[in-house]
Amino acid sequence: MDFAKLTGQPAAIDESLEAFEFKPEGFQNGAGKPLALTMHPGGGTRFKRSVRKMHVKAVRSQADGDQSEELTEADLEAELDEQDGRSAELLARLCDGWNMTDGKEPIEFNLANATALFTQVEPLRIAVDKEITARGKKPKAKKTA
Repeated sequence: MDFAKLTGQPAAIDESLEAFEFKPEGFQNGAGKPLALTMHPGGGTRFKRSVRKMHVKAVRSQADGDQSEELTEADLEAELDEQDGRSAELLARLCDGWNMTDGKEPIEFNLANATALFTQVEPLRIAVDKEITARGKKPKAKKTA
């Protein structure tokens, strides 16, 4: 039975159709060629699913720790680093592939490697974030009475 059709909604979206190739200016792939990343836009199907996954991880990690203590400066710095790590992981989840090499052999694309790339190269993380946001679905304006 096609419940999507019965409810008048579109069927499941093939998220690969939303992907686009992004070549951030000034970045190379390890072999001297421009870096090319296959990314998904903000607000798209992959983005929404990834945000939900990240939310589950954050809720579980907060449940494990005691948040009642006052934060020290070191705690704040650690929290900022953790937030940057979460941003890097979200971008890695929105990435489908790359042309990274070590100069000779391709570097395997996986979530851990992509997260490490976005964690270690902050200017790349910022450039990719800007691009997926720019290509993302614009929120619809709400009508006011």
